[in-house]
Amino acid sequence: MKKSWLNVLLLTSVATFGLAACDNKGDAEQAGEQMDETIEQVQEQSQEMADEAQEALGVEEQGTMEEMGEQLDEAADSVKDAASEQAAEMDQAMDDAAAEMEQAMDDVAAEADRKLDALMEDNKE
Repeated sequence: MKKSWLNVLLLTSVATFGLAACDNKGDAEQAGEQMDETIEQVQEQSQEMADEAQEALGVEEQGTMEEMGEQLDEAADSVKDAASEQAAEMDQAMDDAAAEMEQAMDDVAAEADRKLDALMEDNKE
């Protein structure tokens, strides 16, 4: 019976000293709390700055940025469509120019053949 009372007394003493030690804040714990407070202050200031910037830009509503993004997407699509159209027109123009060059080369070759034939005839006479 004496041992069980001794164990209870020992356990109670350890618990009491343990709880008493929890109240004392060490240097590391104080530094950690100061860091937490600093981080919270920075986050609050950042949010305030973001809110002020939104007000200054007139972007107070939630959907305004989304609308701007959609408008940018539409503008990009328009530019892409216009570029595709111009590329198709350039391809057609290049095909037409190539066909004209081929015809011109055929005409020059035919004219050269006629002149060569004429020179050959003149030399035979």
